[in-house]
Amino acid sequence: MLKIIKSAVEEIRDFNESEWRDSDLEYYGKNSPWVKEKFVFKAELDGKIVGSIEGTYEEGVMFVNDIIVSKSKRGQGIGRELIEKAEIFAKRLGGHKMYLVTGKDWESRKFYEALGFAATGEFKKHFRKKDFVIYEKLV
Repeated sequence: MLKIIKSAVEEIRDFNESEWRDSDLEYYGKNSPWVKEKFVFKAELDGKIVGSIEGTYEEGVMFVNDIIVSKSKRGQGIGRELIEKAEIFAKRLGGHKMYLVTGKDWESRKFYEALGFAATGEFKKHFRKKDFVIYEKLV
């Protein structure tokens, strides 16, 4: 009888790696290690954190999970510098694309568009049943 059981990542790691080797050959034409790395950068001003960015780089694609700038420091270029730092990090790893998700009605959309991101899709009734927009940018 089949059972679906809660597991830890460590318990399934060997199985997944073995199965993905065959899939990588089938879908990508090669079997090489999958590059995945988390990143976190902070912006400091006079020893105080005024912004941060974090996310994951995975096999050429950078996902920006969070970017936050102190409300009192917005409009001073801090967010732009954080995005640029993440972009440099992605390029060093061979990245070709960045993407993120933001609220459909949020002011941040103008910020991302000014940085060259383009809206490419939507998540309807996403977090807390609000609509969100997917933005991406080739780097």
